[in-house]
Amino acid sequence: MRVERVIAQYLDTHLYNDDKFTKHLRTDGREAQVSGSDIIISIPSLGIDNAIVDEKAITHYMMKPLPTFALELSFLSQNGNIVEGWLTDTKKITEYYLMMWIKATKSWNIEVEDITQIEYMLVKRSDILNWLNQQGFSVEQLREKAQRIREEQISGAIDKVNGRDFWFYLTTRLAECPINIVVRKKVYESLAVMKGII
Repeated sequence: MRVERVIAQYLDTHLYNDDKFTKHLRTDGREAQVSGSDIIISIPSLGIDNAIVDEKAITHYMMKPLPTFALELSFLSQNGNIVEGWLTDTKKITEYYLMMWIKATKSWNIEVEDITQIEYMLVKRSDILNWLNQQGFSVEQLREKAQRIREEQISGAIDKVNGRDFWFYLTTRLAECPINIVVRKKVYESLAVMKGII
């Protein structure tokens, strides 16, 4: 949570203060966070009006940003129950994801001044789901795939094939054992309505 606040502070200073944003209202309440909202933005030049955005950053690889971005399908709660991930959870009110690849001078206990660069892409949630559907995975099929992976406990990369832009991944070394679909960065670049480096 502290890292997220640091990133939010950097974004408020270096991204949302741009004139193209006519609105940038942080939704810091616990309820908003759980429902998939970090900030509400308006960018008239892109036809975006009061859009609910979930800011997503790869915080574990800030020293060496990845050429991919993982989308969460499911994870385990503290009591071991399966919880649906933010990508397929229909209760989430997210309209856009602000996906970020961060470069920093250190990877632990960072402050705003430790961030040297953020590459960002603003991608519509429905565009990601439509792209995955075109690849043969509807929301329901993604849920079924995640369930099979969890039942079979196949750790690591799953269905990773040369030339394919996505694969699945179960991380068993983390307590929440998340199942993600990992998508190559170039896919987000093709879907983004706005992108840049700050």
